[in-house]
Amino acid sequence: MDKYLLNLAGEYRVCSELLKRGLFATVTYGNKKAADIYVIGEKRKTAAIEVKASNSARFVTGFYQKYKSDEIEHPDFWVLCSLSDSADRFFVLSHAEMERAQCESNFKGQDMNWGEAARRCAKGVDNVLIDHVTQHENRWEKIAGFING
Repeated sequence: MDKYLLNLAGEYRVCSELLKRGLFATVTYGNKKAADIYVIGEKRKTAAIEVKASNSARFVTGFYQKYKSDEIEHPDFWVLCSLSDSADRFFVLSHAEMERAQCESNFKGQDMNWGEAARRCAKGVDNVLIDHVTQHENRWEKIAGFING
């Protein structure tokens, strides 16, 4: 599948899952957007969602290349969407959880802070495997709790 269409399918698929769970979600358009999806709670609290779609066991994130520190404006949540012919899977992570998963993927078992990990990953493109995020599968309540809490 074309990469652009795969990513777009992932965004719509995640938005659909959020709507099915009673959360108002909308896909954002354009190539200069700050988030792929916005979810709005009952009291107008908003969550920005970054979606990464894949039809393999690997998600390309580019995490440390874009977020060199935790001070840089970032999405509230990441949803990694595994699209397949048999069953789609979703992994819901906060931004901090995504950083930990990315660090573990890049530096297995090494205790490293964000800045050091980002410096060591300045070149290349970060990715995580499904095996690094399985504990976050279908954890939609994180987003619901954030916008309605």
